[in-house]
Amino acid sequence: MNKDLDYYLSLDYPIESYFGENEIGDAYLVQYVDFDIKATSEDYDEAVLLAKEHLKKYLEKELKLNNPIPKPKEGIRFMEHRTALEAYKNKDFKKAHDIWIEEAKFKNDQAMANLGLMYLKGEGVEKDYTKAKEFFENASSYDNDSANFNLALMYQTKIGVEEDMQKATDYYRRAVRKNHVQAAFRLALILLKDRTNLDGVKEGFYCMLKAAKSGHVMATVQLTGVDKPLVEEAELNEFFRAKDLETQLEIINDALERFIRPILKKDGGNIILIDYINEPDIELRLAYQGACVGCSIASTGTYEMIRNTIEQIIDKKVRIYVL
Repeated sequence: MNKDLDYYLSLDYPIESYFGENEIGDAYLVQYVDFDIKATSEDYDEAVLLAKEHLKKYLEKELKLNNPIPKPKEGIRFMEHRTALEAYKNKDFKKAHDIWIEEAKFKNDQAMANLGLMYLKGEGVEKDYTKAKEFFENASSYDNDSANFNLALMYQTKIGVEEDMQKATDYYRRAVRKNHVQAAFRLALILLKDRTNLDGVKEGFYCMLKAAKSGHVMATVQLTGVDKPLVEEAELNEFFRAKDLETQLEIINDALERFIRPILKKDGGNIILIDYINEPDIELRLAYQGACVGCSIASTGTYEMIRNTIEQIIDKKVRIYVL
């Protein structure tokens, strides 16, 4: 969608409303909290409509001037934050630091996270892991994904703190819930160390797939099949596809047990079916165990063997991911 006037008007900018004495007497006051845009009326619905009209005029003006416009909940101090980012990119660390210190007073969690990074790296300030951690923790209280990721990194790699893999895992999980790609990859690596823990492997697989689909290069290397497009023009096996989920799973597990696992077990490996999805498209998620983990032959030749087997019992319109 083009970011035109209709696009911005379609966004869910939050409003706050008050009833009481204001500039026009006892009335409703409605304000868009991301902008300094207000409207008042003795009727609430009318106050909202007036505020929307004011917002429309403001957006029209800003778009004509080609000015950046905040996303919902970025706040009325949006331009201050953008100025600080520009200063940071230009290595004017003092200016960026001073603005973000002020922004942090207005509960700007991204400003807090950025300050944490400055103290973590020693950019324009003395490197101070304690201060970095404090800023990250303050931003984390607002569930800031960057802060959660960096706290996880500190606990995982012992930066200014004792190693604590449980805390690292918890913070990575919080960042993943906000779609932080690096957090997804790192959490996957932690969870996939023990491939006998099926719950952990399933969560790790989900994280690795999430990172790979977001373009994380190392995740795409780890996850075989993510770069293979779904074959749209294929003759469908309607007989198989008409069966219920339980029956489909029995057929697939039987094929894995008879044709795939015996070959892998000869070399000290194995493969497990992590997840099976049969609508809207069929998708298999499989994970190697034992000697197959990290084996380059498993990621190429074995994958093709699995794909050929699955295509014979189903059809070619199937996604297969193997980790």
